[in-house]
Amino acid sequence: MDFRWFSAPLLVTVAVVLPDFFADGFSYAPWMSVPIPVAPTITTSATTSVAINPRYPDLPLDKYLANPFFQKINTEYPGLQLIHEDPFVFVVNNFLADDECDRLIQKAMTGTASVGTNKLRPQIGGGAVVRTSNGVVCENEEVPTIRQKISDLANVPDDRQLQHLKISRYIEGEQFSKHTDAWPTEGAPISMGWVNAEDFFGDTRRPVQGCWSSMNQPLHNNFMTCLVYLNDVPFGRGGCTTFPNIGLHTGKDGKNFYEAPAPMDSRVRYDGSQWDWEFGGEQPLTIHPQKGMALLHFGSTLPEHGGICDGNTFHRADPPDPGQEKFVTQQFFASCPYWDLPEDSMPIGRISNDTI
Repeated sequence: MDFRWFSAPLLVTVAVVLPDFFADGFSYAPWMSVPIPVAPTITTSATTSVAINPRYPDLPLDKYLANPFFQKINTEYPGLQLIHEDPFVFVVNNFLADDECDRLIQKAMTGTASVGTNKLRPQIGGGAVVRTSNGVVCENEEVPTIRQKISDLANVPDDRQLQHLKISRYIEGEQFSKHTDAWPTEGAPISMGWVNAEDFFGDTRRPVQGCWSSMNQPLHNNFMTCLVYLNDVPFGRGGCTTFPNIGLHTGKDGKNFYEAPAPMDSRVRYDGSQWDWEFGGEQPLTIHPQKGMALLHFGSTLPEHGGICDGNTFHRADPPDPGQEKFVTQQFFASCPYWDLPEDSMPIGRISNDTI
């Protein structure tokens, strides 16, 4: 995501007054003193993955299916593979066909319609985030089949929740440094960079303030990302997607975030140890680019559980080595059908005449 750093930090105490629908029959988020609607129980059973990628684990789905805090994707999707728990990270081998990948690359590189001759635009990081890649943003009618495939995998039938599909190109040395695909609330401490603050993402204000991308609708966030690698990068030659900080963000009272989600306090770790932005409780999770493979993860909890940003899903796009390049398409999901985005995440006209 094109992570937006807010320039005017706002640290306030608010009195929360919520609508009448917060009443009996609703549960409470672990960190909130107000009730929220309970997500419906999903009874989908785990099935054996097909065409799995032998490079990664193929974990059972039971723990994911039992977790109420995150979107329930289509666990019957062919080739779906859970490669990590806490956070839950999935891949789907051969999610897009070679032809689809090639056409998306061609669209980004040689489109001839209203955008002009230079299709690839610089992509914005902002603040402490470094982003040196280039990319394009597709009009929805250019990529209906791709959007439908991703929607089917993510189990999001309302296509208004799918933001515009992006195609990004990384040539040798280009990167997207550590960032989140979720959105903090306006003026959250994260807008000042990697600082120590009680509520780093501003999530305690989300029940009344929302965030900029969700047009300040309470509790909403960008809650899920699906990206697809469009070309192979030789193993060990860079271009990986890396999650370096797994275990950084704990839950309420020091519990596992995935059992009791709570806003991230970056002042000191719950055990009293010094906060370390390089902390990783385990080896970083690294996914190597393979043509057609999808990668899906959750940047925040569902709105009925506070829309809390998950600091364990900080990730980065590592630079390709000399002589290498990477193409990737990114689909971000909003938890609401109405949203807004910065300029570099919005289309400026149809890129080419090819409809994929």
